[in-house]
Amino acid sequence: MNDPTTQPNREHHFYLSIAKFLFHHPQHGIVAVRDPIKLADAKRRELDPIILYGVAVAGLPIRWLTFSTVGQRKSLCEVLWTAWKDGEGLRGLPDVLRVNRYIAQADPGLAADLATIGVRLEVADTKDKAAPASLRSAQDDSRWLSKRHDPVDLSLAACVEALCLDAQEAHNRSARRRPRGLSNRKLEDSIEQWLSWPMRKPPSVPLEDRDWEAGPWLSSWESALPPDQPRYFHYDGMSRRTWLISGEKPSDDDDEFPAYEEHDNTAEIARNLVACWPNPPKDVAAAAGITLRQLQWFTSERATLDKSTHYDLRHLLGIEFDERMGDYTPAGPYVLIARKAQAIEAIYQEISGGGDACPCELVPAQGQADPSWRYVLINAHSTPPTIVMAPRGEAITERLPDLVLNYEGIRPVSQAFYRDVVTTCARACQTPQANVREMAEFAKRYERYWIDCAWLPD
Repeated sequence: MNDPTTQPNREHHFYLSIAKFLFHHPQHGIVAVRDPIKLADAKRRELDPIILYGVAVAGLPIRWLTFSTVGQRKSLCEVLWTAWKDGEGLRGLPDVLRVNRYIAQADPGLAADLATIGVRLEVADTKDKAAPASLRSAQDDSRWLSKRHDPVDLSLAACVEALCLDAQEAHNRSARRRPRGLSNRKLEDSIEQWLSWPMRKPPSVPLEDRDWEAGPWLSSWESALPPDQPRYFHYDGMSRRTWLISGEKPSDDDDEFPAYEEHDNTAEIARNLVACWPNPPKDVAAAAGITLRQLQWFTSERATLDKSTHYDLRHLLGIEFDERMGDYTPAGPYVLIARKAQAIEAIYQEISGGGDACPCELVPAQGQADPSWRYVLINAHSTPPTIVMAPRGEAITERLPDLVLNYEGIRPVSQAFYRDVVTTCARACQTPQANVREMAEFAKRYERYWIDCAWLPD
């Protein structure tokens, strides 16, 4: 197994970027950011950016990281030579080093330098997902580096040097620990096989140092960030680092006497509802008085909304506060469309209180059913009805009986009632505002049935 002639090509990924989650502060030292922040917003908080460099084994969770200040960048050859010399888990020189086109353009002489030591530089194709994934993983993991080395002072240079030592120590621990508990035996075996291969030591003399050209690509992750939001500094004793936390800073009184706080799960509920809403997300956003991007940022929990807009969105989507549970719930009633299994299942669980319902598909006892849609009634206990429209012939429609707990199958109903269901759904789908309104009117027409828990009309 250790015979070099039987080993496939060794491939490493090399990447660099402005660190997405790590900055330097003159009073707090290295600060980890919980949610990414634009560089201009970071500067207003006296946060200086840091450059992250990484070398990773292709296809395996083995990486070596180092850092530098923006003003004193490390040469690419220096980083690579140090990684292959000190990064035990990398097993020395690879056969192939894969980089993105920006790195190749930033240092045009890199390919020739690497060729002199038997390493082939390859530029990742724009459709290559593996190399960018390596960088994203490194960015995410870097914020969890424990502080094990205290800098002599809190200057930028001293703190970054200590951060490099933390990263080196984290790599050493990972490389010397047998992979276990990954829930993937094949991956564990692949890691063990890789770590069993012999080292390929780099040359004793480092490659020539040479500056490289920086550019906007170093912080391309900024382009997708939402607008700035309130943040505060918080020291974490576990990691021994200061974090920049999103939200308003709790008062000292709140820390001493923690008050009961409602759990605002509006974003999660809104995300699932929008996925099932009959109208396009852009129309839902416009009806709530926000842009599609603002809605997407909010539902992905990357940004907040002001109190007025937050209320308007909850009102539009029929989301109400449940005092018994201390959080928000989709009160409806709704007309929903089955598009995403996870969203439908989550909303059904909320509406039915975990399955306290007897959902069924409505069909006319006489006459023809709608040729395009199937209508599933969610008749939760003592709750106004919700109707799920499922497109005929789609895979998700066949899965509905498994997604809605206690599904009771097909229920024939009078032609008049079925016609009312179809007509109500058509009206509810016209605009985002019509949804809850039309279903509320429908519920009133049949109120005595759902109040008495004997749901369907005779």
